Amino acid sequence: MTIPDVRIRDAERPALRISIFYAVYFGMIGIYQPFFQVWMASRGLDPGQIGVVLAMTMWLRVAINPAVTRFADWRGERRRYVLRFSVAAVITAACFPFAEGFWPVFLIAVAFTATHGPTLPLSDNIALLTARARGLDYGRLRVWGSVAFIATSWLGGMALAGSDDQAAMHAIIAGLALVAVAAALLPDARPAVRDRAEGAVATLLRDGGFVLCASAVGFNMASHAVLMGFATLHWQAAGYGKDITGPLWAIGVFSEVVLFALGGRIIDRLGVAGVIALGAGAAVFRWAGTALTVDLWLLVPIQMLHGVTFGATHLGGMTYLQRRIRPGISATAQGLYSSFAMAGMTGLVMLAAGPLYERFGGGAFWFMAGLSAVSLGLSAALGRQPRGV
Repeated sequence: MTIPDVRIRDAERPALRISIFYAVYFGMIGIYQPFFQVWMASRGLDPGQIGVVLAMTMWLRVAINPAVTRFADWRGERRRYVLRFSVAAVITAACFPFAEGFWPVFLIAVAFTATHGPTLPLSDNIALLTARARGLDYGRLRVWGSVAFIATSWLGGMALAGSDDQAAMHAIIAGLALVAVAAALLPDARPAVRDRAEGAVATLLRDGGFVLCASAVGFNMASHAVLMGFATLHWQAAGYGKDITGPLWAIGVFSEVVLFALGGRIIDRLGVAGVIALGAGAAVFRWAGTALTVDLWLLVPIQMLHGVTFGATHLGGMTYLQRRIRPGISATAQGLYSSFAMAGMTGLVMLAAGPLYERFGGGAFWFMAGLSAVSLGLSAALGRQPRGV
């Protein structure tokens, strides 16, 4: 008789609960990602200072997320900590409207990142454990986050058109409050056996496949730094208002919905390394196009590549964690993956993104294309690993 390696204490409709959380979480991100940079500019920060704040939010995750996720492995539970950090994030974000100038914004952003940062890797780990236990398709759980991002970035952009930038911050805070409510509904998925062994981090860092996967994902995710930090400002400089920039972000996620919905089939056909390579190759083309034009009719199809440049890359990394990492150290692996692949590399590049955008404008995207080319090479090396992925 095989003993299950994952247990779910709240057994009723776990897939629905996870889908609701992703919808609420990324619905909030649909306002935060396009408009937080604009809000900072309205508080007196220049592009270089905005880049510093955004880089700090990435790098702080590198320090905090692995410690929190390793503690979650040691304690054997996740949901309680997602809820606690979500509530704390609402409290710290409520201080943003009172900030003016670089240092007040920077210090509140530090506190916000420390509280908000661990919620996604912990909730992702709950999703992966649940998918492992119930034979679910992670992409079909995550797709509802993409659908919500489309809705809020598109409708939010139109709703916020003509309003001051403080209204966007109020919408972000309201979204964070909904995230805390959704966190309480997550299933209580846990490893069947609590892993108290020392050396989980060292074990993961000695795993060549894990390191190659995190690196390939990291370089391609980092290539999105100029987009995340300055795309809205870049498009506004070209004469587009919130009613256009919001939908541009939303359009970028339409193809992501399709990719996540078909994720299982794509992974089965291409494998983990092939899917990451697909994302990296598409990113080289995307950043070249973004550097060359601000013509709206060209930006629309270029932005639709986001479903591949982000979606395929993320799907490949998460599938590797689901299939190749044992549940007892899965939160630790999730923390390392998110801190390096999803935050650390992007934070490093974000430090350069501000000066690059100040100096080259849209030409800064050419540097991002170079990072994606590196990711393409790393994904090829991942594909040659033993115990194929």
